[in-house]
Parts: sequence; C-alpha cells; structure tokens
Amino acid sequence: MDLKEKFRANFKEIVEKTGFSGKKFSILVACSGGADSLALLYLLNEIKKDFGFTLAAAYVNHRLRNEADDEAKFVDKICQQLEITYFSLEFEPNFWNSDKKNIEERARLKRYELLFDLVKSNKFNMLVTAHHLDDQVETVLMRIFDRGTGLKGLSGIKSINPSCDFLSNKQDCDFFVIRPMLNITKNEISAFMNGRQFLSDPSNYCEKYRRNYYRHEILPALDALLPNIPYKENIARLAENAARESEIMRELMDDFWQNLTTENEENAIFIPRSTIKSKSYDFWLAAFSYLFSSTIFVRSAVHRSPSTKTLHDIVDFIFKTDPGNANYNPFVFERTKDGVGIRSLF
Repeated sequence: MDLKEKFRANFKEIVEKTGFSGKKFSILVACSGGADSLALLYLLNEIKKDFGFTLAAAYVNHRLRNEADDEAKFVDKICQQLEITYFSLEFEPNFWNSDKKNIEERARLKRYELLFDLVKSNKFNMLVTAHHLDDQVETVLMRIFDRGTGLKGLSGIKSINPSCDFLSNKQDCDFFVIRPMLNITKNEISAFMNGRQFLSDPSNYCEKYRRNYYRHEILPALDALLPNIPYKENIARLAENAARESEIMRELMDDFWQNLTTENEENAIFIPRSTIKSKSYDFWLAAFSYLFSSTIFVRSAVHRSPSTKTLHDIVDFIFKTDPGNANYNPFVFERTKDGVGIRSLF
C-alpha cells in the first residue's frame, strides 16, 4: 500500500469513529510549512472531495524566530495555490517577556489555545496535526527513559481526541483533534515530499530540546543496532495496546470515583475509612493517578497526573487517621477519623 492509500485508509477509519462518515464537515490543519504538515495538507487536499469536507490551514507564529513572518507568507502562498482558506495566528508580543524556561511545553499549550479558539470561532469539526510514526516512537521512548512512565504514558499520542480531553469540560466536546499520519514514517513523508518545496526549522536540530536528542541520536542508533527489527511499528503497536487498556482503566476508575461523590457538594468526594482500608496501597496509587487526569471533577483546566512521589505522599496521607489537611493542586484534602474528603479547587 503506497502512502496515499495508507493515508486514505487511516482517515476513513477516523471519520467513521468520529461519526462524520457520509456527512459534510470542516477541517483546520495546523501547518508550520515543514515537510510533515505540508504533506498532511497536500494529502487532505487530494481526498477532500471524496470525503466531502472543506479544508483550511493555520500558521502559528511563536515569536521565537525572525524567520516566522516569511514562513507565514510561505504557507499563505501554498494555500493560495491550493485554493485553501488560510489563517495566521501569533503569540502576543509580550508573551515570552524575559522568561523562556520550559519553552517547548509553554509554546505547545499556547499554540493549542490559539488553534482551539480559531476552531471554535469558525465552527470547524476537526483540528488535524501532522504527528507521524517517528513522533510516536520518540514520545513513548522519552516517557519510558526520562520519566519511567505508567500505562497511560505508554499510550503515546492518540489518533483521535475529543476536544474535552483538552478543555476539561465534557459539554465542550464539539470538535475533534485528529492525527491521521501516526502509522506513516518520516521516511515515507520525505519520499512523498521529494521535489516539493517546504521549510526547515533550525530549532529542529538544536539538541537542547530533549525531543531532538531522541530524534537525531537515539533513533538513528536504534536503526543501526536493530536493522532487521521493525521496532518503530512494534512501539506503535505497544502504544495502541496500552491506550486500549488505559481507556478501560479510566472507565473503571471514573465509575469508582463517581460512586464516592457527595450529594450535597458539587465536585466533592468522601472516602470512608472502611473503603480506604479495604483497598491496597497500590490500588490507591493507581486510583489517584486517574483521578488527577479525569475530567469528571476538574472542568475548568487540564491537570496531568502528579509525580510518583506526590502520589505516594497522597496515599500516605489518606492512610493516616489523625485530623489533617493537605493541598494537591487542583484538590484540597481533609482527613478525619471517619475518612478523607476531597474537594476540587475549580
């Protein structure tokens, strides 16, 4: 199967899962002008009539590089050639100020904020990003080696996220973030883009960014050491398996926490002392990990699972019986002899 047919099959499966099969819908592509996002744009443009969707693209200026204005013009030019609606977004002039700590994460969060605002204001049904198989492999390996991740971390990047996964409000599930290239390799994309013009971001080669170290050092080393083993496809399969099992765990944990909600206070939980004693220490570590990443009780902001140390601190706290209070953002814990109350700050 060539890349175009693989992409078409991926996209068809996603459309069916999101419920838009046979319907008219609209798509916004996050396009940087690089080979990956332009390949995504070209591929979507080739199949848009077959699937009945309208297509637009957006470039985000992070205000980190002088080349950004020229890059925005380049993407605009490509969109004009393809007769695709183009949007230009940019960070506020004072966004970075003098603080450029944790650039990658801050830039990612702000980029999604701008894109989500554009999606909602224009009523797009899907935001599409160009994450591919190599991105998936890098993500899973980073989570294993740098963090010692658990099941959720092994899930890697999902091919479909409803918007409420990011917005922490199930009522806001009005569009999807999709990634139809997760089983397509960087080499396949490079071959597809051969002879086409695209931009190269110098920051992609700066190894002060952790992902670039994995991209330019770890993966080439694995390629050389494992020439006859399809390790990338195997890691992608690992992520799919972990995602499926993690979703089952999430549903079970959501039910568990829902059963402990209090009737007289919104976004509050009470764990009776008998329930605390009836479950193992390891059970509570897993339960709190899922509570912090759940959207059931925290609706106004996205919160990730706390560190392993914090999870141990929380479980140690609930197993004690003397009165006490503790804050573990976004929750406040109050311990009594009868049990532990948990209240969301949001």
